[in-house]
Amino acid sequence: MAVIALGIAALLWRPSSSWVESVYVNGVYPGWEHALYAISSRLPWSLGDIIVVALAGLAIWRLLRRDWLGALAVAALTIVWFEAGWGWNYDRAPIEARTDYDAARVNERAVDAVRRLAIANVNRLAPLAHRQLARPLDLEALYGVWLPVVQAGGDRWTPLTGAPKPTLADPFMTATGTSGYINPLGLDVHLASDLLGFERPFALAHEWSHIAGYAREDEANFLAIVSCTRSTIAVVQYSGWLELFLYLPPQPRYPRKTFVSQVWQDFAAMRERNRRHINVSLANFSWRTYNTYLKSNHVASGVQNYDEVTRLYLGVARDASGLPLPRSSESSR
Repeated sequence: MAVIALGIAALLWRPSSSWVESVYVNGVYPGWEHALYAISSRLPWSLGDIIVVALAGLAIWRLLRRDWLGALAVAALTIVWFEAGWGWNYDRAPIEARTDYDAARVNERAVDAVRRLAIANVNRLAPLAHRQLARPLDLEALYGVWLPVVQAGGDRWTPLTGAPKPTLADPFMTATGTSGYINPLGLDVHLASDLLGFERPFALAHEWSHIAGYAREDEANFLAIVSCTRSTIAVVQYSGWLELFLYLPPQPRYPRKTFVSQVWQDFAAMRERNRRHINVSLANFSWRTYNTYLKSNHVASGVQNYDEVTRLYLGVARDASGLPLPRSSESSR
């Protein structure tokens, strides 16, 4: 009964953003993240999968014994674990509250300028990036450009991240077009096995950003794009600029001369992968479910939150090295 009461309390309690920022994100959560990483980094498989299977098995065992209260207690324990272990990051104040953000920078002219810049960069980088695809992704180099970005966004600690882990959920991910996710119980990062090589740097930096306490999808997209475009490695840069272009408001059509042939081939490869793997009915169900999940966790725009990265990319000022600038004391008053 005590565990069930804690589960109900954890589900209903919405902490203040100031408490989340000072006590949780930059307080107790880093210790929890480091403790789980010390375990998961030594495992070749997903710690989160093990936890989920164990909890599900325990709940089923209780149900088979007609121990309804015990099954509810397992569900309540899962809720407490989710909320206290990662879920309260949804109540963190938006990144605009900590950075030099100005909505006036977000306008049609700025969008057009960024679109031209993104197109120029993907055309320049595509041949260079594809020459590097045969090499393993340099995780240490990606981490090196990513860490200063999340710290500039408000983290006063050092998140510990690593290579993505294989997961039992991979068939579901490929069938629904889910490029990656973190398991909030084990804080593991998982990427879909059918991701193309040039998609992986952005997808990994995006999921790492969730681990770092940025639960909102637009913020994880923003941090991943900024991280990748800061890199000196062509395939990582290409991954960031390509994803930025794909998240910009689309134009009706792009003439063939807009992109070099390699970029058009990459677009075709993504479409063909989706055609072969995605189950449309399952994908629609999955994204409707996730839309409800996001809205229940105070992300009002639901899955459209992914596309709101354009607003952050244009509105958040960055220094010469690409790092987000902090919010000044004058603008915070």
